[in-house]
Amino acid sequence: MRKYELMMIVSPDLTEEARNSLVASVEEELTEGGTKILSAEHWGVRDLAYRIRSSGTGYYILWTLESDGKNIIPVTKSFNIKKDIWRFMFVKLDEENE
Repeated sequence: MRKYELMMIVSPDLTEEARNSLVASVEEELTEGGTKILSAEHWGVRDLAYRIRSSGTGYYILWTLESDGKNIIPVTKSFNIKKDIWRFMFVKLDEENE
């Protein structure tokens, strides 16, 4: 199993309840495919480098994951459909950084 990071920017206009529901659905999709969530950090609302959907801010979340990599493509397709997920990126961590 390899370690990955998933950085996600979601709409800052979501209520806390809606954001928690979105995060729960993301985590459920990840774990259903065999991905183990090692940590989740909510960075909160931060300025964006450029506007997304007329907003200068976004809500950032960073997950550290352990996966064989097979689950990444199916969840990527699912994340692209969710309108409140503005951007996301999976990064494979170097084994020397583990």
